[in-house]
Amino acid sequence: MQTGPIVAPARCRRGQHILIGTHLRLQTPTIGDHHIMYAAASDSLAQRWLGWPPEFVVAPDDIDRLLELEPGHGQFVRNPPQHWLLAIDQSSGMVAGGIALDRRSREVGGFLAPAFRGEGLGGELFGAIATLAHEHLGIASIRAGTESANAASVGALLAAGFSPAHGPDLHQLPDGRQVPSTWFQHNAGHTARCRPSRLL
Repeated sequence: MQTGPIVAPARCRRGQHILIGTHLRLQTPTIGDHHIMYAAASDSLAQRWLGWPPEFVVAPDDIDRLLELEPGHGQFVRNPPQHWLLAIDQSSGMVAGGIALDRRSREVGGFLAPAFRGEGLGGELFGAIATLAHEHLGIASIRAGTESANAASVGALLAAGFSPAHGPDLHQLPDGRQVPSTWFQHNAGHTARCRPSRLL
């Protein structure tokens, strides 16, 4: 099972997870971290692929300010509809992106901040959410859909060990646009659930 370069043992507590990769530290975000994550994907290129509704897109004048904030402070969301992981660049401590697994559909979606694109981190990002699903949450199979023309996303999914899968030819983005879609899945031969530590 290839799930990306997670190089250190995960450290978790109830409902909150931390995974350490080669370049990224991935952890459950706080409420404040969600605003930083939204800023990481509020540029026009990211929204070309993501198509978020306007209320989630951060105004251009606020993006740099939010991305300069230190993540990890404040309270956590209780029972969120999605399992989110905040990606933090280990060398700079800056937010590098985010990725989520929907609790009901078991579909995943993620993004990288502009400063961290084109560096091969997408495979680590998607590998981390596969690890979270299979080894922390006991989920055997997850899916991901991407616009067919999004070569970066397709490459990241393949690098993380996702395999092509059947799915609808068209996908409707949250802003209402319909785009040609390509689907992938990641399966595990066995699953597990993490054992929370009291040391966090």
